Amino acid sequence: MTRGQRAQRRAEAAAQKATKADKAAKAAKAAKAAKAAPAKPAKKKPDPTAPTSKTKLPRFTPRKSKARPEDLVEHEDAWLDQLEETPRQKGLRGVKTRLGEYMGGTGRWVGNAWGFVSSTVGKLLVLLLVLTMFMFAGAWAASQAGANRESGLQTLLNATEPMSNSAHTLFTSMSQADTLATTSFVQPGLQTAESHQKYLDAIDSAVVAADEVLRGSVVTRADHTEKVQESVREIQRLIPQYTGLMERAQANQRVGNPLGVAYMSQASSLMHETMLLKAQTILDITREQVEDEMNRLTRAQLVPLSGLLAALIALGAAQYALWLMFRRRLNKGFLAATALTLVAMVWLGASNIAAWDAGRHDFASTAGPYEQLTNARTTAQEMRTSETLTLLTRNTQRSSMSMNDTSAEVANALDAVSTVTNADEIIIARNALADWGLAHTSMMNALNSGEYDRAVSLATDGEGNTTATTFALLDDSLGELNATARYKQREHINEALGTTRGISTGIMVLMLAAIALTFVGARPRIQEYM
Repeated sequence: MTRGQRAQRRAEAAAQKATKADKAAKAAKAAKAAKAAPAKPAKKKPDPTAPTSKTKLPRFTPRKSKARPEDLVEHEDAWLDQLEETPRQKGLRGVKTRLGEYMGGTGRWVGNAWGFVSSTVGKLLVLLLVLTMFMFAGAWAASQAGANRESGLQTLLNATEPMSNSAHTLFTSMSQADTLATTSFVQPGLQTAESHQKYLDAIDSAVVAADEVLRGSVVTRADHTEKVQESVREIQRLIPQYTGLMERAQANQRVGNPLGVAYMSQASSLMHETMLLKAQTILDITREQVEDEMNRLTRAQLVPLSGLLAALIALGAAQYALWLMFRRRLNKGFLAATALTLVAMVWLGASNIAAWDAGRHDFASTAGPYEQLTNARTTAQEMRTSETLTLLTRNTQRSSMSMNDTSAEVANALDAVSTVTNADEIIIARNALADWGLAHTSMMNALNSGEYDRAVSLATDGEGNTTATTFALLDDSLGELNATARYKQREHINEALGTTRGISTGIMVLMLAAIALTFVGARPRIQEYM
């Protein structure tokens, strides 16, 4: 009941009360007037013994009673009151009626909307709305998943993997610089300009690599960013200290002061006991990060695939509902939308399979040998430094055992990398390793027999296969193999990235076209009711 109806009923009730009050006042006046009037003579009773005579009574003609004005005012809307006083409905209909009365115009709007939804056209529109929500949710999830994977692989290719390579360069450059610096102490005469320039280039390469690792740790998604940055800053702080000690050792060595060996030993200890350990920590963290990111970014995207599958199932259910409502054959628009959704789902699934193959199979087959080769090269450099220190300390037992271990590790790394890199370079590395082992054995035999000058000549640059020349050839070959293995590794990352290019936009376009086709297919059915 509206507010106007309530106000009208209150006005009618007030009018009825006023009418009743007037009637009561008139009745009271009439009673007073009757008391004040003189008493009428009493009628005589007829005598039963008196003779009777027939008299003609007047004909009674009933008159239509006229309703009094006050009665009309009181009872003219009585039939409306009877309608309004209809008993309340019970159950769900009663709740619906009372809710509609409470909500007023809003209740009527809700009722009309519910009536429209209950109609065939309303059901069809609700079906299209629900279907659109399913399809758009699946398209959005698949599109965002493709975009996130593409962005992650680009970061891996352009930042994370280069940071790991810079960590490797940092380690090998510092190890190479220490090897060149210690070797100069066993060379006859002063250090050559070429050897000193190689030492400076190695130090410069280490400084640049440390800066690249520091900048890369800010961009990449690292779990141990603070630890990496702290280690890099510590290395950057110790590099000037190391070079200062080494320059002081070389200055004493040029003037023939034996104190130069002590400075050199102190600098080499600083390098191996502190700087290289921190560089190894950085290398392990960044290498593990590359592998973890590759595994994460090539994992199957089950949630987006399930979203597209749900949209496909919803399309099938909608076509079945249309058949139940209209008893028509399959709708062409819905069939085309189903085909587009199926294409989007197959595209995303194929991309996941290709990325998984590139990340879990190809990349893994390259990452393992690449890691072995990197470790073998650093081990060989440490062995070369130990070999040089053996000439100064003449501790032959430890050096011989280390050489056997180093040869085995390098040989295993070459076996592992033989399937993913240049075969000719592997042959060169194997020959250089064998020649280095022979030269090292000759040097150690000369040192054990007391021929120190011959041992020094076998450990420095000269004619024939010396430890210096054979190690240099082996180190160059291992460096080339490392570069080739890294190139193969980046190829697999780029291959995984290629599987995601365009998939985000493509799936969104396909699904939006599918949504439009569902409305196109439902349009003829809607027009039948217009």
